[in-house]
Order: sequence, then C-alpha cells, then structure tokens
Amino acid sequence: MIQPILKPQEPTEQRKVYSVTEIALKVRRQLESEIGQIWITGEISNLATPRSGHWYFTLKDADAQLRCAMFKNRNRSVRFTPEDGQQVLLRAKLSLYEPRGDLQLIAEYMEPAGEGALQIAFNRLKEKLNSEGLFAPELKRPIPSFPNKIGIITSPTGAAIRDVLTVLKRRMPQVPVMIYPSQVQGDKAAKTIIEQLHIANERQECDVLLVTRGGGSLEDMWCFNDEQLAREIRNSDIPVVSAVGHEVDTSISDLVADLRAPTPSAAAEMMVPNRMDILHKFQTLERRMLNEFQHRLEVTHARLDKLTSRIVHPKQRLAQSQTDLQRLSKQLNAAQNRYLEQKDTSLESLSARLKSYQPHKHLEQSKERLSTREKQLQQAMKQQLNRSQQTFALAAQKLNDISPLATLKRGYSITQDESGKALKTATEAKKAKVLVTRLGEGTVKSKVIDS
Repeated sequence: MIQPILKPQEPTEQRKVYSVTEIALKVRRQLESEIGQIWITGEISNLATPRSGHWYFTLKDADAQLRCAMFKNRNRSVRFTPEDGQQVLLRAKLSLYEPRGDLQLIAEYMEPAGEGALQIAFNRLKEKLNSEGLFAPELKRPIPSFPNKIGIITSPTGAAIRDVLTVLKRRMPQVPVMIYPSQVQGDKAAKTIIEQLHIANERQECDVLLVTRGGGSLEDMWCFNDEQLAREIRNSDIPVVSAVGHEVDTSISDLVADLRAPTPSAAAEMMVPNRMDILHKFQTLERRMLNEFQHRLEVTHARLDKLTSRIVHPKQRLAQSQTDLQRLSKQLNAAQNRYLEQKDTSLESLSARLKSYQPHKHLEQSKERLSTREKQLQQAMKQQLNRSQQTFALAAQKLNDISPLATLKRGYSITQDESGKALKTATEAKKAKVLVTRLGEGTVKSKVIDS
C-alpha cells in the first residue's frame, strides 16, 4: 500500500487573507487612482431613468460593453435627452461596483458623438430667439457716447474685470464704475446675472451695463446661453453691452445685447472715448475758436475805424443843423410869399371876370327869352287845339254818317225783343212776348198776336 506524501503546511501567521469586500475596494481604488478620468465613446443601451433622477445604462461597441451610471447632480447639465442606440461621448471615471463586483463607469459629462450637445442646444436656442425677433437690428438701442456711470455685471475676482477697469482708467478715469458681482460659470451663474440685471434696472444709477467674463470652454461659458437671461437682457431698460470670452466666441447674450464686443477689453474701449482723443479734439477746437475770434476781432476793429471816421462832433453837427434850419426857414418864407402872390393874382383875375360877367344883364335877357318862349308856347297850343277840334269834328261827322241812328232817321226801324236783342226774322218775332220797335225818334212797344 502506497502512502501519500504530505507536504508540510505553511505556517498560519505568514498568510495574508482578504475578504471579498476588501478585494473589491482595493480593485476600485486601484482603478480610480491609476486610470482616473477618461473620455470614452460608445452606444447607449438598456437606459433606465428611475424616480431617483439617476441614469443607468450600458455603453457598448461591437465587441464589449460596460455598465454606466450618471447621477442626478451630473445629468442635470446634459443639454439633450439620451436614447437607446445613440452614440455618445462620455467623460467618466472607471470604477467597481462592490455589491455585484461589476466593472462600471461613473459618467460626469455626456454629449452626442459628433456634434456636441452644447452646440446643438446653442443652435436651437439661437434659432428660436431669432424667429421671435430678439436679434432684430431695429431693437438695438444706442450706447451713450459719454456715459455718466458704467455698470459691470461680472465676477469681481475674475481677469475680465481687471482688464475692463484697466482700460477704463487709461481712457476715461473720471467715469465712475459700479460693479454688480455675479457668478459667471456654473449652474447658478445665469440666475445671479439675471438678479444683478434686475438690481441695476431698479436702481437706475448707470447709463450702460456691461455683461462680461473672460475666455473658457463652451461648457464654462454656457450660462451666457441661457434663454431667460437673453430675454432679461432684451427687456432691460438700460442699454446692455455683452463681451463674453474671446473674439471667436459667440454667445446668445452677444446676439441679443444692444452691442457685442469681441473681448472685455474691447468692450471698455467701445463704451468710453479716449480722453487723449477728446483732449486733442478740444485743442483743435480751441485753435479754431481762437483763429475765428481773432478774425472777427480784426473785422470789428476795421468796422469801428470806418464808423469812427464818420462820427461828427456834436458842436459841429449842431452848427450844421442850425445852418440847415436857417436855410430851410428862408426857403419856407419864400415859398409862402410865392403862394400868397399866386393867390392874390388869381383873386384879381376872378374879380375881373365877375365884373365883366354882369349878372343883372344876363337875368334881364333870360326874362325876355322866357316871355318870348311863353308867347310862342301859347300860340302853338292854340293852333294845336284848333287842329284837334277840326280833326274831332271831322271824325264825329264820319261816325255820325255810319251810325245806325242816322239810318233810322231816314225811315228805317229796329225791332228788338224784351231783352233788347235785335230781331232779324219773323220766326224770332213769334217767340218774343213783347216787341220794341225803335224809330228815328222814339220807340213803339207791341205784342205778337199772329203771324
């Protein structure tokens, strides 16, 4: 019988025994410390969105898959809705889920593979606000050329505020600046910028507002692409200048503001004039004013000299006036004498004409002519009366010759009925009750008995 050969057992104190939890924890720590944060791309599958707000899904490609989790505090910043079958790019940490011993990814950032989610969200919001007319040029208000006070909404500790203040101090140090401190990065940044906009509009202590921050990634500057912030900028009572990031960066705030500056420093240069330029202009204007004043002064002196040469001493002017007065008095007296002489001559002429006229002789002649005319008129009237009487007698004779009475005197008669109607036939006589026969002298009445 062959006896098995037994190896001597290892001493118990030399063994290092791990529990499952310890090994799992050690592996997780090793993965997280050595590999750390990674960028990974793949296709989403088995997406689960429980009421807790966390996302659980599998990220896979053609040959492998990994479980993934994206917790609520991280997935809130995702600007699109993920779906099964969608290719995504993740920034994640490789870890181990100890309860099941599964290798998993803890996602911190997600965007669609290809075009980024932030860019998609930016384009969608830009298109929406543009369709509503928020970017229309006619809505842009003019920025004051010489602001009395400038308000700046930004981080009080950032590089942007230092650049802006430096430029303002160099160009126009006498313009006061009011800083409205705000976050310019993170989930709460847009809200704090809106709050400072409200404060500035309530106080109305500035002529213009600058909303600004320095450069950074699209994710860092995303608060300036907030829809509510864009609407608040458009509705601001105070003109707004936006300067976000570098010249190549464009935000929704830039598009909706009244003026967009490529950088914070450029915004400061655009908001205030350069005092040296103004001083140069003032000096130029001063020289022009002095030249114009000198020219006007010379012209005035020339006019004054000309007027002075025309000025006469009051005594001389008075003497001249007295001489003129004496001359005019002589002329007036001479004119009066000539006028009186003319009137005297006219009066004498009229008197002579009146004497030569002798009105009483004319009156006697007129009486004689009137008497003669009266006699002539009476004679003419008598002659006319005689002619009229003769004409009347002749006409009466002619009338008498053709009168019915003359016919009756020659033996004829006229028979009439009781109404005075002349009867022409016996038949008419039969009808009458009484017949009146008119003779040359008198009338005879008769009754009709028989015919």
